[in-house]
Amino acid sequence: SIPTAPMDYRRIEADAAGKRAKGRAYVGAAVACCALVVCGVASMGSSNVLGLGLSSAAVRSTTAIRTPTITIPTITRDVSCLAGKNHWRRTRKTLEKVDMPSDIEILGPDPMQRKGSVYYPKLADTKAAKENWFILDAQDQVLGRLATLAATLVMGKWHPLFSPSMNMGANVVIINADKVRVTGRKYTDKLYKRHTTGHPGKMKVETFKDLQARIPERIVEKAIRGMLPHTRLGREQYKQLHIYAGDENPHAAQKPLDLTYKISKPQREVYKQDRELVAN
Repeated sequence: SIPTAPMDYRRIEADAAGKRAKGRAYVGAAVACCALVVCGVASMGSSNVLGLGLSSAAVRSTTAIRTPTITIPTITRDVSCLAGKNHWRRTRKTLEKVDMPSDIEILGPDPMQRKGSVYYPKLADTKAAKENWFILDAQDQVLGRLATLAATLVMGKWHPLFSPSMNMGANVVIINADKVRVTGRKYTDKLYKRHTTGHPGKMKVETFKDLQARIPERIVEKAIRGMLPHTRLGREQYKQLHIYAGDENPHAAQKPLDLTYKISKPQREVYKQDRELVAN
């Protein structure tokens, strides 16, 4: 006897189900066409339909309900998305292109409308960023929190076009540096060391209390300088820092924006105040 291969009943059942679904789709399409023809006939009237064939009535009915196509401008962007547990993959997405409203002033290039790689700031962008002036009042403010905000503004990390290799920082003015405070026992225990000549045994040690009485600006300068990059870029950004011991400063003509509320307030309150500042 000739051996026969076992029959795959699952495949046979799947093929039959596919044929049944295809038949139902054909029937539904035929019913929809008939309904379309009937609607066209009813709209044209019985007098005009008597002299027309079925195909002509169908053509008129389909042309009567045809709607104009609307093309929406789109843009394609190559983005990275998580493809698995430990790797990413590049994919292309089509987004709807929305024009900027006419009543909004454009302050710089839109990173979402870039072509190719990420936008890299140019020399004109760095010059525009340096035109921003901010002022911070150090009275009764903690030294570390004040220095953190000042370093962030000087380095330009607040700027949407920030790049670590370009100077996108602003000019920062700090007043009342003699009234800054520290926590714990740092007022008497914190030490500041300096070398007057560079020879062994010439190191000078000074406490926070003594240095604040002698040169109060030096305390804030050293705190912020340690947070900046120790490179040529960091030395250039350090020149954009202006610290004064009293209330007065010679930068009133630049109209610096007061950001003192960002030093010690919670993030939610800072966000609300930012929104009010932008609204006004």
